[in-house]
Formats: sequence, C-alpha cells, structure tokens
Amino acid sequence: MEMCFSALIIGIFRAITTPSFVLAGILILQSCSPDSPDSMQEAALPPTVDAPLSSKRFTQTFDNETSILVKQLVLEYIGQIGLDFTGLRSELVSLQQKIDSLIESPSPGALVDARISWSSAHQSYHQSNLHYYFTSFIVPENQSERLYQLADQMDHWPILAGYIDSVGGYESGGIVHDVNVELSTASLRQQHRLFDITEVTLGFHVIEFLLWGEPHVDSTRRKLEDFVHVSQLTETQRESGMEINQVGNNRRRELLKLTSAILIEDFDSGFTIWTDASSSFLKTVENRSSAVLLNLLLESVTAMLTEELLTRSLYPLLNGNIESALQSPYSQTSEMTVATQLQSVEQLLLEIPTPNGITLDKILSSLSPIFENFFYQNLDSNKACLILLYSSFGQTDNSIENHTIEFEVVECINLLTNFLDQLEQIKLTLPALSD
Repeated sequence: MEMCFSALIIGIFRAITTPSFVLAGILILQSCSPDSPDSMQEAALPPTVDAPLSSKRFTQTFDNETSILVKQLVLEYIGQIGLDFTGLRSELVSLQQKIDSLIESPSPGALVDARISWSSAHQSYHQSNLHYYFTSFIVPENQSERLYQLADQMDHWPILAGYIDSVGGYESGGIVHDVNVELSTASLRQQHRLFDITEVTLGFHVIEFLLWGEPHVDSTRRKLEDFVHVSQLTETQRESGMEINQVGNNRRRELLKLTSAILIEDFDSGFTIWTDASSSFLKTVENRSSAVLLNLLLESVTAMLTEELLTRSLYPLLNGNIESALQSPYSQTSEMTVATQLQSVEQLLLEIPTPNGITLDKILSSLSPIFENFFYQNLDSNKACLILLYSSFGQTDNSIENHTIEFEVVECINLLTNFLDQLEQIKLTLPALSD
C-alpha cells in the first residue's frame, strides 16, 4: 500500500505537469491491483515529458557535416575520459598519502586533510561515473561485468556500518574489533558482501565511515584518539591473551591502509580495461554510423542517471528508506555527489567541443529545436531540486518523517524522469536518421 500511495502522488504530479495524466492514472491503478507485484518498477512512472518530442519533429537527417561533427565529438570525449581517469587516479593516490600521514602522525590537521581528500576523490569518482557506463557499452560482455564488479567494490552503498566498526550500542563491534577476521587484501576481498549485500569491506564508503563515524551518535563519532597507535596492552588485555596488533585502534589503522590501497588496485584494473577498449574503439569510429555513436553517448547518460539516481537513491527515498538512499551519509556530502553526477552530464553536453568548437548540445539542438527550448531548463531544475533535497539530510538526524520529504522526492523524480524521457525520445529517432 505504501508503494501505491507513492505512485498515486507521482500520478498527481504528472496530472499537473504533463498531458498524459489519464494514462498515468490507469497505470497506477493497475499497479495497485491485488495481482500486481508491489515494486517501484511496476508501480509508477510512465514515459512522459513536459514537451513531447515526437519523432515527427525531427525532420533533419545527418548530413555529411553533422556526421563528421558527431565523430569528432566522440573522439574528443574519449580523450576527456582519459584525462578524467588520470585525474581520478591522482586523487586516489593523494587520499592514500593523507591516510598514511594520519596513521603515521595523528593530529587534528591530518584528520581534516584525510577527510577533505576523501571528499575530493569521491567527487572525482562520480565526475567519472558516466565514463564507466560508456565504457561498459563498448567492451565485450565479460569485461562489462568486470567493470560493474569493480564499481561495486569501489563505491558500493549503502553499507552496514556495524559490520566495519563500532556503532551506537555496540562499542566493540565490527571487523575492527573482531580478531577472528584477518586483515589482509585477500581476506577483505573475500569478505566483501559475503553474507549480505550491505556487509561491505571495500571501497569509498568503508573509508568514509572509518574517517567520520556515525554522524549523529556522539559515542561513535570518529575522534582523533581512534587513530592513535596503541603500544601497550592493558592488564585485562594481557590476561585474555590479546596481542598488540589485535587492539581496536591498531586494527582500525590497518584497515584504513588496506582499503585505500585496494581502492587504487581496483581503479587500476578498471583503467586497464578502459585503455584496451578505447584503443580498439578508436580504430572503428570512422566506420561507425554517426547515429549509432550519438545514441551510444545518450544511452550512457540515461543508464547512469537511471541507475545511480532513480533506482539506487530516489526510489528508496520515496519509500522512506533514508539510510539506504543517501550516497554519503557519514561525511554528509550526498548533495555534492548528486550534483557531481549531473555535472558530468553537463560536461558531456557543454564542455567537450570538437576542434571547431561545436559541442553536443549544439548538435542535438540542430536536430530538434525543442531540445534547445526545454532541455536546459529541465537540467537546471533537476540540479536545484536534487541539491535542495539531499542537503536537507544532515541538518537533523535521519528520523525525518517520511511525509515531510515525500512531495520533495516526488518532485525530483518527476523532473528527472521528464529529463530522461526527453533523451529517450531523441534516442528513439536516431535509427531513422541517415548518414
């Protein structure tokens, strides 16, 4: 029933903002019938847009000049991916260095530096998030699956914080305090999501929790002394047979070092896939249809936004699963993450020109006047809605009543689905365009 109520709210918003509200209402009623599974995918969002982009509006075909521009732009984008991945690796190395400095000489400044470096590296990762989706479309299936595996290891969320370290009510919990869990690269890889998808031992968010702790629980908010090396056992520890490397502080320090090193290893594995794939892909660009190439760019955008924002975050938020839906709950930087994901789309549209200075938005506008009239306004509205929504978390604890955010979530879902629908309408017309 909660899902049906959520779907009904979306239907109301669509009734106000789109001409397809009758269809929306029918689909919602069908999804709430006793025979319908109770899932967001089946419950709600019909493909509608503020201004329908009917294929009849696309009267132009790809002339030779447009075809050349598309291929040039794809080549420029591939070059930008290489630059962004190189920048991301530098950020990851910097994060590892800051963590090493914190462990070697714990100080308030070292802790701040490590946190700042984590935030910078994490945003750099999401600036490159779109590139992983693009790469997954140009590699063989086995390599695409490997990329998704690596992305899961680098940035899986949500995580079960208590599986890693102490949380409120469990002061000696998690791997940090479980001496039966070996702290090694092989062991952490084996433990990652071994029994449950939230039992995560790798990636950005394990590091995030270790650096910040729980945001609204004073007893488990990370303190500088949590990173100080313990060189002497207490009498109780000695009597229990504990060794010095088994003390919680020392294991936390070791876990931080290992996870930051593994993060770089996983990135390097993905970068190797990209290097090989881009080299092969570049040899084929000239012989590929420009319509297919343009569709590939748009497919990467829609796949990234659908998976990262709608499926993993906004839909869970709509159902009140706040803890599951926040990308960066411990550092309280979720609004930065979603903003960066949209900025990666802006970069592709506006900031990667051909040698003649033509950007993707100009190409799309030449194919559809409606794109120019509605697309940018929709993109700006999405950014404003999402940043406002996610910045509201962290102002108080996560006990915010569902009804206080439900309409804001619905508004963001409505805007984002309209944005995606516009892209889908363009994609659907591309096969009809000839080079």
